[in-house]
Amino acid sequence: MWAEIPESLYGIWEGKDRYVFFENVKDEDRIVIILKDYYGWYLDRVVEHEDYDVVYGKDFPRSRNAATTKKSIFVALDSTPLWLSEGNSNDFSGAYELKLIYGKSDVSYVPFAIIDGKMYLEFWISDAEQTGFWKGNVVSEGIKVSDQKEQEELFSWFIDEQNNKFYKIRYWKTQMDYDSELQAVLESEYYVSKHIISAQNTYTCVPGRRVNIRNIDKTPVSIPFDGKDVLYNEEKTLCAVNNVYLNRLADKNTFEQLMEIVRIQNSRRKPDPPPLFPPKDLDFHWDLIDYLEKDDALIQEVRKRQKEFGVRGKDIGR
Repeated sequence: MWAEIPESLYGIWEGKDRYVFFENVKDEDRIVIILKDYYGWYLDRVVEHEDYDVVYGKDFPRSRNAATTKKSIFVALDSTPLWLSEGNSNDFSGAYELKLIYGKSDVSYVPFAIIDGKMYLEFWISDAEQTGFWKGNVVSEGIKVSDQKEQEELFSWFIDEQNNKFYKIRYWKTQMDYDSELQAVLESEYYVSKHIISAQNTYTCVPGRRVNIRNIDKTPVSIPFDGKDVLYNEEKTLCAVNNVYLNRLADKNTFEQLMEIVRIQNSRRKPDPPPLFPPKDLDFHWDLIDYLEKDDALIQEVRKRQKEFGVRGKDIGR
């Protein structure tokens, strides 16, 4: 069920190539996306709410230059929590799915997890009804200024730590109707969800009415998740690849503070590059040059034309 974005999302977030700001004004969730253009030297206020120009335009006017558009883009948003088990509103993992609406019809869905004030895009949720099953989610491209391509597959894991067995399970996008009751069989020993919904698409690990998972990727190592460095939430119900997408700025959580970041960043000036050749105090001995040129008819003809146009040889540096 789509609802307001979680309170833990409000404030300013910073990533490698952007700032993202969330706030709620009069029960309306709003998003601002600022891109770090020109290798981070310029901050472009590319996505803002359409009211900001009226409310903040006098104090924080948008710059108009080659790096910006005339008007900012407006993006509407909703979110929904991702549950540990089907239909249990008290069984919550700490992961969400963000719905970004561009214009009238373009929509992107961004599943994400928040652990210790950091946002992650590649994560798994421990299924409370199937011990050992870590349910995967679509790994999106992140919070972008335009809609993104839907992902064709996702990966889940089944981990039997007692017997040191680790299975990587591929799910692919399907047109089948989602059924939370259906299960698939893994090596005649384990059961996992046949269907997973992620980014509003249904994914399956077996085709049609089949139940046995084939072509299983059984990892030969004792470390699951492809040996990736993962971190867990406190309850051990959620884990994510330790590759932070956005960091929450704990001491900055208002639009005014975000604009101050933009002002400071955009007031910087990149220093001039060093000269190709080091400067030297050279004496060209113009008197000697004039002496050597006086008997050269071609040079004298050029000098004559220069005088007619009021240009002296010494003025052009020869």
